[in-house]
Order: sequence, then C-alpha cells, then structure tokens
Amino acid sequence: MTEAVEHDEQLRRALEELREHGATLEAPASQTIVPPQTETEAQRLLRLLGTFDEAAGKKLELHGTLGEGGMGRVRLATQTALARKVAVKTLREELLGSEAATLKLLREAWVTGSLEHPNVIPIYDVTLGPEGAPQIVLKRVEGTSWEALMHDPAALRARFGVDDPLEWNLRIFMQVCNAIRFAHSRGVLHRDIKPENVMIGAFGEVYVVDWGIAVALEDDGSGRVPLAADATDLAGTPAYMAPEMLGGSPSRLSERSDIYLLGSTLYEIVAGGPPHEGETLMQMVAQIIDSSPPFEDTVPEPLGRIIRRAMDPDPEGRFETAEQVRLAVQGYLRQRDAIALAQKADLRRAALEALLEEEEPTREAVYRAFAECRFGYRHALEVYDGPEAREGLEAVIVRMARYELAQDEPESAHALLTELAEAPADLAEEIARAREAKREDGARLERMRADLDPTAGRRTRAFLALIVGAVWVLMPAGAYLLGRFGYEADLTHLNAIVVDVAILMLFAGLFTWARESLTRTAINRRISFAAFLAVVGQLLLHGVEMAAGGDSLDESRRHQLLVWAAILAVTAAGVDAWLLLPAAGYALGFAILAFFPGAVLLVFGVCNLVLFLTMLRLWGRRDDIDRLGARMREGRAQRRAWVRRWWDGDERT
Repeated sequence: MTEAVEHDEQLRRALEELREHGATLEAPASQTIVPPQTETEAQRLLRLLGTFDEAAGKKLELHGTLGEGGMGRVRLATQTALARKVAVKTLREELLGSEAATLKLLREAWVTGSLEHPNVIPIYDVTLGPEGAPQIVLKRVEGTSWEALMHDPAALRARFGVDDPLEWNLRIFMQVCNAIRFAHSRGVLHRDIKPENVMIGAFGEVYVVDWGIAVALEDDGSGRVPLAADATDLAGTPAYMAPEMLGGSPSRLSERSDIYLLGSTLYEIVAGGPPHEGETLMQMVAQIIDSSPPFEDTVPEPLGRIIRRAMDPDPEGRFETAEQVRLAVQGYLRQRDAIALAQKADLRRAALEALLEEEEPTREAVYRAFAECRFGYRHALEVYDGPEAREGLEAVIVRMARYELAQDEPESAHALLTELAEAPADLAEEIARAREAKREDGARLERMRADLDPTAGRRTRAFLALIVGAVWVLMPAGAYLLGRFGYEADLTHLNAIVVDVAILMLFAGLFTWARESLTRTAINRRISFAAFLAVVGQLLLHGVEMAAGGDSLDESRRHQLLVWAAILAVTAAGVDAWLLLPAAGYALGFAILAFFPGAVLLVFGVCNLVLFLTMLRLWGRRDDIDRLGARMREGRAQRRAWVRRWWDGDERT
C-alpha cells in the first residue's frame, strides 16, 4: 500500500470513530476534550465522596476567586489549623451536579496527589464543600499561565528581567519535561500537555497542572485512574494531539503520546501557535494524522529537528523518553551559547586580521590578539563542540601558522599546526620544507661557528707558538750576540736557504704531529697556512736574490721583514686583530733598517719577540700562563738553591 493510500485509509478510520465527537470538535481546537465515563465506573468512584472528611472542609475560610477554567474555579482560602493561605479548587456552580465533572476533578486530585515533584503543585487535602461537592486544597501559587507569557517579551522583561525570550521559554520547557519524566516513572500519562496547562509562579516556579484526563499505564487496583489500555475514546486538545490520541481500539497510548505533546508545545514556542489548526473536522483530523506542521525560515534548524522527531506520526520514530527531549533541548541551548561565543571570537579574529595587515605589527600585539581569539573559540568548544567554533579555531591557527612562516619561524608554525587534528596538506608541506631549510641553515651556521671557534686547538697553537717562537727569537738574538763578541759568521744566501729549508722541515714535522688539531678549524688552517707562506716566502726571496746576484744578506733580511708584515696583516683580517701589532712591528723594523742597516739581527729579534708575545697573549690560556710562570719561578728558586749549596761546598764534596 502506498503512503498516500495508507494515509487516506487512516484518515477514513479516524473519521468513522470520531463521528460521535463531531459536535465536540466544533469547539475551539485549544479546548480539552474529556472522554466519557461508563455509568458503573462513575457511580463506584463517586461513592468515595462519602468517605471524605466534611470537618476538614469546615476548617477552610474561603475568600475571593483567584481564577476560573472550563470546569473549575479556584478560590483563595485560609487553612485555619495552620494559619496559611491555600488555594481551593471546586467545580463551577453550573457543574455542581455533573458526575462527569466531579469525577474529573477527583481524578485530577488523585493523580496530582501521587506526584510529589517540584514541578507539580502539591495537594494538601480533598474535602467536601458546603454543597457536598469535592474541593481540592492545594498550594497557593501566585502566577500566570505559560500561554499568557510565552509570546509577550515585554511582560517577561518586566516580571523576570528576561532579555532572551527563546532561551527563557526553552528552560521552562525543560522543567515541564522533568515533570512529565517523573510522572512517567510513576506510570502516569498526562495526555493534555500544552502551555495553558503550565503555570509560572511569581518567582519563576514552573508547575504542570490539569491532570484531569491523565491515565495510568499499570493497574494499581484502586480504579481511581483509568488505564491507558482502556482509553479508546477521543481525549486531549486537538491543537496539540498525537494521532493515536484520536481514539480507536485497541488503545495505542504510551509515554510517547506525551512526547508528541511536548513536541507540539515546543513547536508553539518557536512558531507562535499550536501545530494543528483547522476550521472543519476533516482539516483538523488530517493535520493530526499528517503531523508535519510548517516551519518558518526563522526557526533554528536544530530545534526543527527536535520538533520533527518528537512529533513523528509513528510513535516508534519519536524520542523514547521525556528526558531525551530535555537533553536534546539542553544540547541546543549549549550549542546556541557556543555559537554566540564563537561569534564573539569571530570579531576578535577580524581584529587580528586587521592587525596582521599593518606594516610592522609587534609580535606582542599579534599574540595578544591571537590569545584572546583562541581562548574565545576554545571556551565555545568547551560549552558545545560545534562546527562554528571548531572551524573558527582551525582558521585562526592556520592564519597564525602562515604568519609565523612569513616571519621565518617554521618551528613556531609547526607547533601551531600540532593543535589541529588535520592540517592543510599544502601548508604542512610548506612548513616541513621551511623547517628542513632552517635545520640546514642552523647546521651550516653551527659548522661555521665551530670552524671559527678561537678556543678550538688553542693549547696546540700555544705549544707550537712556544717552540717556534723560541727558535724565532733565539736565532737572530744568538747571531747578534755572537757578532758582538767577534764571532760573526760570513752568511750567504745559500746559508739562509739551508736555514729556511730546515725551518720548513721543522714546520712540516710539527704540522704532521698536530695535523688533526691544526686542520680542525678555519683559524688553525689560516694560521698554519700563514706560517707556511711566511717560510716559503722568505725562502723564495733568498733564492730570487741569490739568482739575481745580490751579495747583501742584510738587505734580503730587510725585505723579509716587509714580507712578514704583509702576511701578518692579511692573517689578522681572518684570525684576530691582535696580529696587526706584530705586523706593524715588522713594518716599523723595515723602516728602521733603512737608517740603521747594521742592526738587522737586533731588529729581527725584537720583531720576532713581539710576534711571540702576541701569540702567547692570543692562545695561551690564563691558567697555562700562570702555570708556566710558576714553573719558571720554581726553576729559578732551584737554581739559586743549587748555587748556594755549591758555594757552601756541599755540591763540590
């Protein structure tokens, strides 16, 4: 059977079963339809009136009328035994002789009295009034029906300071769900849930009222409340009614019938009116069976989904419990709050974008704006994990990662991306390339730093400087002293070449011994190359001058000073500026020999001494120098002690 044919068949059966209620359905759709009672059942229950305490009723001082409904009237009274104000509900005068009305009032008292819940008005007692009719003594509630407040923002603001009527109504609705959940746990169906049957107290208390057509899911043996299994007649308010509430045998009433009524109430919150409307019996029943009321575009989609599920024509398609409905609405409110927080964070993100567009924003300002924005999105996600906050957080993190990438901070950009469950592939690849390039640059800079580290090989350089410097200083000084005592040797260029070759071989031996240290860094390599170049340079100088037929070795030595000055000046640029001192010394010596050519050995020795002391200053560690000084002082002391002993004759004996 197609869906359309099945729908028409269901409508036909419903109309046949409702023919006897046709007159009733001509009444307003918001008016409650009360099912008929069998005569036997009514008489049996009404006999209970004889058991009521008439004396208790006389302990009430009745005052003015608080309100009237379709069948009852509520009056203010004073309970004299406790001296407290109470409300007394009785039948309207024209219904005092109606057994149906009397029974409805009693059943409302019996059901309400069995439901001790904060959202159900407490029943204090049931007594007989002066006319012999029952009267219900209940808590006095100074309030207004939810129906009168639901769509009156001005009244809500004036009475409760409400700025968000939708949120206020939804929180009232959640309390109604609590009351219905409790009633279901006690095996009671309300069957007439609607805004008119919810009272809002002066302090925001919420009470579900009018339990007159409630039915029991299980038989407790008292017969006071009709069973849902026997409720085959039309009952409820057509404007909110579920399809199975149209009647029919067997009864299909269940907790999900009340779920449907909750959905209808929720619909009225967002749509401004009940879901079912119609001028004829056919229109009304058709809408009830169809159960697909229209939604305005302004209705939030999450709420629309909740309503459609709660009002599913098939009870099996609805929420299973009133608690599920409440949790769904609570989830929507959390989502709504999260969306509001996300929107505020969006404003902060726009401010961050504007800041990043500035020419040179400070990192402090950028990260302050980013922290505010990220906090807003994270707070929204703590309230509700919705797409608005999640997508906003991802967007701002990606934006900051690109900012860090532009600032040449790929590690910071990578750290930001780790906060994302799934980062954009292109950005992740770009950051990976930048990180690799940064690591390579860092490694290259580290190699350069190590290569230019002046402390690497320092002890080796100091040791070699001590050996070579001693030779460098002692050779010209010794030759000068020998000349002063008349032992001046007749040196030729050939002799100088032999000495240079010997020095070169000494350098080669020392370099071979310390090659690992001397080749480790650029400074050591430059110093080694400079020393080698100096010796080779003076060797070539002697060779060229010998080949040119020059006879004066002193003139060759004078030119050698100039060669050393140039080599030291160039080496100072790549090693240490202190080497400019001996370079200047050699240049000064070259100039002095132009006026005092006979002082070549003395000048050479002094210049070599300046170079030697400079090398010790550069490469000799303070503790090494102190240790060397201590050894020298110790040696002098030992020599003096030996001289004293020798003088005293101890050594000679």
